[in-house]
Amino acid sequence: MSQGMATFILMNNYFHDVATAMLLACSIVLWVLLRHLGDERDDPLLRYVRSLYRGISVLFWFSVVWLIVSGVIRFATFSTFEWVNASRGRFEAGLLTKYAVAGCMILVGIVLWSRLTRKMKERLGP
Repeated sequence: MSQGMATFILMNNYFHDVATAMLLACSIVLWVLLRHLGDERDDPLLRYVRSLYRGISVLFWFSVVWLIVSGVIRFATFSTFEWVNASRGRFEAGLLTKYAVAGCMILVGIVLWSRLTRKMKERLGP
């Protein structure tokens, strides 16, 4: 494998991990916003939260798309790049643990996002 290709795969995998973290981070930020949002419809904070919500939504959905696209590349190169490197250093258990944690982060991020989005839309109104 060429050095350029190895660098591309390494960066793809890194940004895939970042996108994984962004799902959970966006969901946590949404949760914090909901906790601090007042119940009154004329709350001055409402317009600011509405704009933040739009931005966070874009970031969340960009991360989902990035996970899918870069996940295809990661999956295709897993056995020839990531697994080989882990095997050489006997880090197979660490790699599998990383994927288990990442899977939990993705699952929790998506479930939390879907539940909180419904609540946020109810609170923000039209």
